[in-house]
Amino acid sequence: MPDFEGSGANVFGQFPQPESNDAGAVDAALQALRCARDEPTSKEAYDAFLWAVGNNHAGTYYPVILAVLPEIEQILVSGAAWAQRATMEALIDLGGSFVPEVGHENHLGASVQQTLQAFIQGMRDHIALLANGRDARAASASDLLELIDDQVVMKGR
Repeated sequence: MPDFEGSGANVFGQFPQPESNDAGAVDAALQALRCARDEPTSKEAYDAFLWAVGNNHAGTYYPVILAVLPEIEQILVSGAAWAQRATMEALIDLGGSFVPEVGHENHLGASVQQTLQAFIQGMRDHIALLANGRDARAASASDLLELIDDQVVMKGR
């Protein structure tokens, strides 16, 4: 994954992102993910995040997704259960059916889609731990594991 210096809006502003975003849109969406505490706030955070990094209706994302990966990893590793669930649900869409916005397939010489998928695949062991149990995140973790494993099989063909 490319190395990005700085933090917050400074870094996010250096990446192509939806024109509808204001300077704090990505930060606000990440904060919503971190603060998800129940099913309604989890769904709101998931939706806000997909809009902040792409076009949820069109099923596309922008290179700004690369800038948020360290924050996503933090949520998956140490976030609350509902925050982790919202994050994994977003990753299922982003890593599965979503594609880069036309004209934004590469950033700094790297494939945005391949970098995103490599990140998700790299989180497999941690996600497997979240799949054990019966809380809000277990089903989402199982679904994300299925996506990861399917992509690894397809990549090997």
